[in-house]
Amino acid sequence: MGNFKKLIIILIACVCYLNASGQFYNGHQMSFGKNKVQYYNYYWQFYRFDNFDCYFNEFGRDLAQFTADYATKKLAEIEDFFDYKLEKRLIFIIYNKNSEYKQSNIGLVTFEEDSYNTGGYSRIIKNKVMLYYEGDHVAYQKQIAASITQVIINEMLYNADTKDRISSSSLIYMPDWYIKGLIHYVGYGWDYEAENRVKDGFKSGKFKNINHLEYDDAVDAGQSFWRFIGKQYGNALIPNIIYLTKIYKNVDDGFLYVIGKDLRDIL
Repeated sequence: MGNFKKLIIILIACVCYLNASGQFYNGHQMSFGKNKVQYYNYYWQFYRFDNFDCYFNEFGRDLAQFTADYATKKLAEIEDFFDYKLEKRLIFIIYNKNSEYKQSNIGLVTFEEDSYNTGGYSRIIKNKVMLYYEGDHVAYQKQIAASITQVIINEMLYNADTKDRISSSSLIYMPDWYIKGLIHYVGYGWDYEAENRVKDGFKSGKFKNINHLEYDDAVDAGQSFWRFIGKQYGNALIPNIIYLTKIYKNVDDGFLYVIGKDLRDIL
């Protein structure tokens, strides 16, 4: 009789485990003080590809396939740009709309350095990328491209190992424009609307000190800066700048040892 009870307990535990493995439950990765009330609790599935996984709910199969097709193409392009092969698998967690994304508890972690928001779009935690679709395929593609770029830059600067990232991040000061501008330059390319905003910023004196810029201003100025570096010295030098910035723990040295000019002279 005792053995029969033990068998029943084991079977119940196995069933609970199987149910849990297919869903992201409310409270997943929650930190104290950051709880959210969730109104969506879907059954999650995933596609596995060579370099990434696409997680999606039962209403997002087509969007997951679209994500996979574009991410496959863009990942190869961005790895080629940086001459760097991503070590960790990317994990895309795909929401069908912004309201689902905002209600998610996924990613509410304690350590701020483990997460990043790509200019108001997707949220990134280590190699996990939260994406949402709002009816615009071009905007959604920009989310994907920016996210891949950010994960690769993080890995290049701080390695794939989380401990290395945390210990190194405190030693490298990165101005807002540096990372955000590079993400937009590599992920989005260049557009004339940004060019006009940059021209207006310099004419008005708003962009006089690029290191003091924040938010969209930092993005525009940084994107313009990296475009200048690419045109003047060649995109092939940008990965070297990042690598030497990592080695010397200093943004100025990255430019000085690659192009022979201090950052202040370039700006």
